Amino acid sequence: MRSIRSNLARSLGGAALATLFVGGGGLYLSLRGALEKQFDDVLIAKTEALIMASEIEDNELEIDLDVQTFAGFGTGVRGDYFIVFGEEGDVVMRSPSLGGVELTAPPQFEETPEGVSRIRLPENVSGRAYWTSYEPPVDKAETGGVVSPHLKILVAGSDAILRRTLRTTALFISIFGTIGVILTVVISKSGVRSGLKPLDRLSEEVERIDVASLARRLPAEGMPQELLAIGSKINELLARLEDSFGREKRFTSNAAHELRTPLAELRTMVELGTRWPEEFTEEHGNEMLEVIAELDALLGTLALLARAEAGVRQDREPICLRDFLSEQIDRVDSKVRERRLEILLDVNDEEGFRSDPMLFRAVLQNLLDNAVDYAPEGSLIRVEATRDRLVVENEVYDLVEEDLPQLFARFWRKSKSRSEKGHSGLGLSVVRAVAEHFGGACRAELIEGRLRVEVRWAIVPGGE
Repeated sequence: MRSIRSNLARSLGGAALATLFVGGGGLYLSLRGALEKQFDDVLIAKTEALIMASEIEDNELEIDLDVQTFAGFGTGVRGDYFIVFGEEGDVVMRSPSLGGVELTAPPQFEETPEGVSRIRLPENVSGRAYWTSYEPPVDKAETGGVVSPHLKILVAGSDAILRRTLRTTALFISIFGTIGVILTVVISKSGVRSGLKPLDRLSEEVERIDVASLARRLPAEGMPQELLAIGSKINELLARLEDSFGREKRFTSNAAHELRTPLAELRTMVELGTRWPEEFTEEHGNEMLEVIAELDALLGTLALLARAEAGVRQDREPICLRDFLSEQIDRVDSKVRERRLEILLDVNDEEGFRSDPMLFRAVLQNLLDNAVDYAPEGSLIRVEATRDRLVVENEVYDLVEEDLPQLFARFWRKSKSRSEKGHSGLGLSVVRAVAEHFGGACRAELIEGRLRVEVRWAIVPGGE
């Protein structure tokens, strides 16, 4: 697996190479174009000098020898040549520098009256040529009024110095470009190594964190701006993991404690029944059934809580709020009459409400059971229900504002004794887990001595 460091080094090295090829190639091409234009301008200047020194005398073309020598076409000079062609393509004049050798015109010479092209000079030397058409002046007094002929002059010169200059330039560009690439890679690697040190430190800090050290936090001091968001999210995740692990440990401990007591009671009854079977009565059997029912209720609640917190999508069915609430109120009717309570029901029974029947029933049961068991005798319980909200409100006499954050904690009870039969401290935990499972939330508040628990959930369209 490639590291960020190697990827960055490769990217920077590739960028440096691309810069060398593009920049160096562009520089070379620009310089070559400028030098070739300068070379061609010299050829054109020489051609114009020859044309200005041309004259027809006695029906023959003459070019001042001093001009020829000055322009570099003398007999002892190699590398600069010219040829003047007549109207029929015949050679009218050759430069003394050609001697007895031939100068072959480029292919474009016949097709265009003027142009510039590469050419092969005598002795197979590379060069450049310029040609143009012109009419030299005629001494009419001596020629009897003969019209000036149409001539075409070809001037060529060796570009050896030009090519040598270009080769030297390409060599220097390659050498200095290579050195630049190497320096760029070295400096880039050093810069990348230095720039990634905070990431290395962050990686080392993260590697030190395990289950036993969830309390560790990544230091924000000295962390680059680009890593602050990552460090903050990791610290946030660590805090949530620490809290989650802590809750799971407390849950395991509390669950073991809650299960240990009824199991111990059940074991004692079984041992007594086994040792003295003749004294085992129907009352003892009923007590054992009560303990078993309590265990079954506790395990059922734990299973329901796990199901709600698993986040698995449940099948939703159409539910009639009024029927569900009436069913649960009828279930606690005997306890309501026994404690002389009054339940005021307000249901906005809109059509289209859908939910998981088992989980929704668990919410109603837990909220009503808590209200009926903990409300003072002879008090009023209010129940309100709509498509997206359920509210249960009852009087309380032993809760304070400081207790509200603990109401939805697992196994929390105001009284630490187990005298509260039928209450394991998991009821409101189930309510919160189910609400969150349905995409909602729940909250509790004290209003003038009355506890108001409100559960909200997301509305599901009737067709889903």
